[in-house]
Amino acid sequence: MPPVVEFQTQIKAPAEQVFAYIANLEKHPEWTHCSEITKTSDGPVGVGTWYNSVGKNLGMTTREKVEITECQPNQRFAWRAHGAMGMDFDWSFEVKPQDGGTLLIERLQPPAGPLANILWMLFAQRETRKGVPEGLAKIKQKLESS
Repeated sequence: MPPVVEFQTQIKAPAEQVFAYIANLEKHPEWTHCSEITKTSDGPVGVGTWYNSVGKNLGMTTREKVEITECQPNQRFAWRAHGAMGMDFDWSFEVKPQDGGTLLIERLQPPAGPLANILWMLFAQRETRKGVPEGLAKIKQKLESS
């Protein structure tokens, strides 16, 4: 299994504001490869809530089913993206008040399995190491300018 990939940024905004923004999956197209993400389950948003996601990965249109797997307000938010060929990506954010602002930590657990490992090493790892820091920079810019 590939190791967890971690990125972080310091944001000059309160943890509550940072958490509210990153935990709203329908805002993710503002800073990720997703062009659309739509809630598909009924009821309030929380663990077990499902979404459909459409985006561009490696030049291809991708469709994923997304499930919120953890939600600890103002601390931690996690989801699993059920992608093509049975590959699941586990994403999470940790929100930590720090130095008058917030340390935002984003983590990705790439999928396991022989095919997934090959695809990760050949293609997805490079795109992730480029795209995630770009996304964090967009989050930082958005929250520091509001």
